[in-house]
Amino acid sequence: MPPTRLGAIDAGSNAIRVVIGELVPGDLVRIEAERVPVRLGHGAFTRGELDSETIDHAVAAFVHFRERFDAHGVTLYRAVATSAVRAASNRDVLLHRLYHEAGIELEVIDGDEEARLVRKAVIARLGSYAGGSSGPSPIATVGTSLPPGLSLRAILDLGGGSLEVNLRSGSAWRAHSLPVGTVRLLETFGLNGPINDAEAGMVRRYTATLMQIPHSPPPGGVAAATGGNAEALVKILGDSHPQLPSFELGALEKALPAIVGASVEERMDRYGVKRDRAEVLGIAALVFATAARQLGLTRLYSPGVGVREAVLLELAETAREEAQRAEGAHDKALLTAARSFANRVDHDTTHGEHVRQLARALFHQLRDVHGVPDDRGVLLEVAALLHDVGEVVNPRGHHKHSEYMIRWARIPGLDDTSREMVALMARTHRKDAARAKQLIAESPLPKELRAQVRKLSAFLRLADSLDSNHRSRVEQVVATRMGDAIVLDLVVRDGPSRDDAQLLRKADLLSEELGLQVKMTVGRPMPGVDLAAAASGGMTAARQRER
Repeated sequence: MPPTRLGAIDAGSNAIRVVIGELVPGDLVRIEAERVPVRLGHGAFTRGELDSETIDHAVAAFVHFRERFDAHGVTLYRAVATSAVRAASNRDVLLHRLYHEAGIELEVIDGDEEARLVRKAVIARLGSYAGGSSGPSPIATVGTSLPPGLSLRAILDLGGGSLEVNLRSGSAWRAHSLPVGTVRLLETFGLNGPINDAEAGMVRRYTATLMQIPHSPPPGGVAAATGGNAEALVKILGDSHPQLPSFELGALEKALPAIVGASVEERMDRYGVKRDRAEVLGIAALVFATAARQLGLTRLYSPGVGVREAVLLELAETAREEAQRAEGAHDKALLTAARSFANRVDHDTTHGEHVRQLARALFHQLRDVHGVPDDRGVLLEVAALLHDVGEVVNPRGHHKHSEYMIRWARIPGLDDTSREMVALMARTHRKDAARAKQLIAESPLPKELRAQVRKLSAFLRLADSLDSNHRSRVEQVVATRMGDAIVLDLVVRDGPSRDDAQLLRKADLLSEELGLQVKMTVGRPMPGVDLAAAASGGMTAARQRER
């Protein structure tokens, strides 16, 4: 299958950012990211509308993003706009042009949604640590963690139009969206250039007043600071921690006079930032310092994520859910096709259906032990359904006939590789383990797939032996890892018998493949328990009577 590519766009007030990611097994990796300095906030906070030149630049950026989406085969995207577009009375002009000229639908989100997305990205980033990556940049599961004993008190996301503040209260978070954005203050208060003492005081009073902290929080807390300005400040002030850089409030306050007092050109030269960042850097430094003081924060960590990463994470969740639904539909269709094939050749699948259920139970209960990908489970079920289909030709040597019939049958949903795997499982469900391994080794399948077939065949052989008398005697199998052994607790209709040792007569290959002894216990169904209802998630018969 082609890789699943996802795209996320964050149309902020100071710049527009895009990221393209790819879903890989167990992770989401970044394959391309770009920031375009289109200041949507220009005029939006003072005149209440986007000017035509800004709209033209934004459309050109989105046309470029669409080209990158198409080049990478992006199949799912979400584009969001924040404070500046929210504030613009003529935002529909922008949205209309983006849809018709770039083929991208831009969604205007409110402050609460913006705060939620930032919180999601930060928590995902700080939730686990898996080290660095030599390949594409990780986004989802590869993160870092705070130093031992620390937990976030707040998340501060400073953009061009607003300041999103997430405050932690126990295990819950409260979100606040404040009109304290760098571009907003830049244009509203005319702060383009060095900021004098009176202007700095105005920014501090404005920020503190809007935050409205009802009580004095205890000192010593830490927060995550997100946004381009936070990332710029951490490079100027921060430590050299490779995974989670940060800076102390004291270091920021010590550097404030130099940052706010410098001209735009001086900031560009001194701190190595571009003009659009240099224009708002002084304001950002004042806002972060004031917010940290008001919240009792002493250190700000920069996880390097924001709205676009959260959007990408949620797209990945959606894509995985859709893939699971599609996989479930594919599995059902494939099993239906296998049953139809059996019916066409007049093969009774009663035994095959029971072996399928037993094989499925073994495969899923022991997935952490065998390591075969989950999507191979349906091939095991198909093989279980059809492993005896060759009996319609001749019961003697039927495993060979089954192999031939499966290999040359038209079963919709089986590609050449899957057909070979199913045919091999049918061929090797009899005889001894050594012969089964030899036949699989002679297959043209790649080495990795041959290893998977050995394990799948081992499950089929065991499930077949659990129903060796074709009486569906084993009603339930519970598999458990116990030290160096796999223990199968079998529930049988008629209770233990002298011939129960035969139930494991074909466990040899599974034992060899897993390097574990296979043992079993045998017992009757527990009194009052309806196994069919329990297996489907229903109440037991005993509890039904109680009601």
